[in-house]
Amino acid sequence: MSAAQRVRVAVVGAGAFAQSHLAAYAHIDRAEVAWVCDPDLEAARRTAERWGVRSVAADLEDVLADDGVDLVDLVTPVALHAPQATSALTAGRSVLCEKPMALDLAEAEAVAAVAASARGELHVKFHQRFDPVHERVRDLLRDGTGAVVAHFTLLGDHLAALRSRTHWRGDPRFTGGGSLFESGSHLLDLAHFWFGPATRVTATVHQLVADNPAKGEDTATVVVEFDGGVVLTLVGFWAAPAWDWRKDVFTADQVQLTVETGRDNVLRRRARDGASEVVAVQEGWFDRSVEASIRHVVECCAGDATPLVTVEDALDSMRTLDAAYTSAREGRTVEVA
Repeated sequence: MSAAQRVRVAVVGAGAFAQSHLAAYAHIDRAEVAWVCDPDLEAARRTAERWGVRSVAADLEDVLADDGVDLVDLVTPVALHAPQATSALTAGRSVLCEKPMALDLAEAEAVAAVAASARGELHVKFHQRFDPVHERVRDLLRDGTGAVVAHFTLLGDHLAALRSRTHWRGDPRFTGGGSLFESGSHLLDLAHFWFGPATRVTATVHQLVADNPAKGEDTATVVVEFDGGVVLTLVGFWAAPAWDWRKDVFTADQVQLTVETGRDNVLRRRARDGASEVVAVQEGWFDRSVEASIRHVVECCAGDATPLVTVEDALDSMRTLDAAYTSAREGRTVEVA
């Protein structure tokens, strides 16, 4: 594909996250969104009208019949990721898939096997890797003495959705699990980005507040041991009064790096002598990192870049997630395969 050509995109899904993706494409000159696809055709039409997209469909097969589509962007429930990605890859298209890439590790490995022999590429959107503050932490750890201990806190309010008998969130049939699968998967992938491959996982998951047996966990605790010696603890709770994500990393020379995540991402560095400084700030980090990750995928589709998040990276995160649920279910520490 020459530098003058555009990447034609089909966005599959017309919900809230699809709007986030479409907002990103609106700032990427190289991308042309040609289709919006959703089983709710009226929702697809409303979304297409909002973003100036010409074609709509209720069925992915109608989109794949358009030979001009280069990239299929899956912003759909997790239960649809594997079958939809398989269809698009088999049809010779590249795929951008929201995380997690499948309902479980077996599904993820099956999709990866299809991608290995496909003409198009499979990309999984772990957009937190593309945030400059998170990149700065990676660089500081790589250039310094490295991390030894980390603690991630994931607090959020999805209690109403968990208690709902009709809302999809937290329903393992559609999303794979609760707070750990949906939100924790982001932070486990970020941990891989910073610390490398995982070796052992010990975890517990509980539903302490939601009181809805049809839904997954509202509370999770995970201890991950990494090949390089780092030990991470992650605590997630989906019944907090507000959203608050915090990542603390401690190094062998007694430096503390803290990322405070709200509307902005703020990185603070605290030294052994107590001196503290703000090292980096990214305003509006969520939208900016989503756009950066999608822009990178478009460049990959155009042949101008190689994937910064590989299929193997996505599988590593799925293996750690799978090990956590196995550990919680069986009450033991699990070796990561």
